[in-house]
Amino acid sequence: MAGIAFPIHVWAIVIILITFPSWLLRLSMGELVGAISYPLVDALLESSILLLGFVILAFILPGKWLADKFVALSSALAWLMAAWAVLVQFIYVRIVQWGPEKMIPGSLLVVFSLGLVYWLVQRYDQLGNLIKRLVQGLMVLAYLYLIFDMLGLVVVVVRNL
Repeated sequence: MAGIAFPIHVWAIVIILITFPSWLLRLSMGELVGAISYPLVDALLESSILLLGFVILAFILPGKWLADKFVALSSALAWLMAAWAVLVQFIYVRIVQWGPEKMIPGSLLVVFSLGLVYWLVQRYDQLGNLIKRLVQGLMVLAYLYLIFDMLGLVVVVVRNL
């Protein structure tokens, strides 16, 4: 879970920090806590849905495809998908204006990069071990994210009752 949650939460925190100065100027303390809670809850939901998707794939696909190196593969693929999502957010205005002549090659590039990362992790055990060690180091952050996510979930639920 830490390998999947890390890039999603880092991006949520970056978005919060980018908008935080403008929130300070116009929101009360209660509104500020609420405004911070929503991206955290969203990151929790995104991480959970992505993890559930990888678990379902691990059950559906043959064991050697995903289940043997589940942590390394799911983490590497989640990091790559997060990087693509960040890039899309930066150039969203341009992407909306693209026609099929640019959209199809762009989509194929994303699929190719996912396949390449999958192949690299499957092919090189050292890379998989490195990713596993990195994910183990990220576990402390995952626990912190979970605590803040749960606090944010409480705030969101209380605000919407």
